[in-house]
Amino acid sequence: MKTTVTLIVTALVIAVLLAIGGGLLALLAFGVGWVINLVMHLEPFQATVIGLAGMFIFGTLIKHTWDSVMATARNLDEFDEYDEDYEDEDDEENDEDDELLFHPGVPRWRQPLKSVDFSGAKPDDRCPCGSGRKYKNCHGVKRAK
Repeated sequence: MKTTVTLIVTALVIAVLLAIGGGLLALLAFGVGWVINLVMHLEPFQATVIGLAGMFIFGTLIKHTWDSVMATARNLDEFDEYDEDYEDEDDEENDEDDELLFHPGVPRWRQPLKSVDFSGAKPDDRCPCGSGRKYKNCHGVKRAK
């Protein structure tokens, strides 16, 4: 019995709030229409319809703005919900990837495909990197210190 009374009272409160909101919306539309009527010399009905259309467009703009702001906030919250174990696995994978880089300053896509041993290369031999140039003009260039 208590639950049905509570349900009925809640429904009545919601209906009253909707009625009050609708009445205030109608008064607002009439007020905006009255101002438009004074400025543009239209019929009161036409001015009220223009006022309602303006309020609808304004509400739509507010809704789209709210959705875009809240979508960004929701995306930021998603980053906080990552599993810490998953992050630890990512860190381990990144550490392994860092070990694979031969030259850390060079982007990954420019890294050599294979590891080449330059220890046995003589200055007049072809460079082991496969460029076709002599070693002394390629990787064997002596750099000024």
